[in-house]
Amino acid sequence: MTNLFRFREKTKGIGHLVLCTLMLSLISCMHDDVEPADSTMLVKVGDQVPSFILTSSDGKELTSSSLSGHVYILNFFDTGCPDCQKEFPVMQQVYDKYEGNVPILNVPRSQTKEEVNVYWEEAGFTMPFYIPQDKNLYYKFATKTIPRTYIVNAGGKVVAAYSDAPIADSNSIEHHLQQLLAKGGN
Repeated sequence: MTNLFRFREKTKGIGHLVLCTLMLSLISCMHDDVEPADSTMLVKVGDQVPSFILTSSDGKELTSSSLSGHVYILNFFDTGCPDCQKEFPVMQQVYDKYEGNVPILNVPRSQTKEEVNVYWEEAGFTMPFYIPQDKNLYYKFATKTIPRTYIVNAGGKVVAAYSDAPIADSNSIEHHLQQLLAKGGN
């Protein structure tokens, strides 16, 4: 009995440490889930999109004003984000279907062109990505959480917004795009 008692006393501290560590990690993971996505979203459905200047992966400049009159998708991401990685194939599928009709602006929250390019090449994506001129562009749209996907009408207003709960799926995106395109973009 004494050996068992000594073993329990020695391992008691380790067990408490493991339990505390697990609880802290759960709390940190839950933080994003506790706060509703809408409370971190600064640009919401019905809002005008803030102005921006982007440079495409092939070096062409694109501005929010040059998109006036066009329906488009603005997608903020990070290549290391698991939800973003799930959403990329959806964006590629939509890009393949609507190429030339609906620009898809994949914009990294804070990564460089070189960092994104490596991931894009490894994944085999053919859709372009865009680097914002203003490195804080994401923070005009939201305070945290990616992916963030906005479907924008021809007048520059957000008609649908997705975050990580739930991420955008091709059926929802196509539904919004088909409605917009049928109404001339508005």
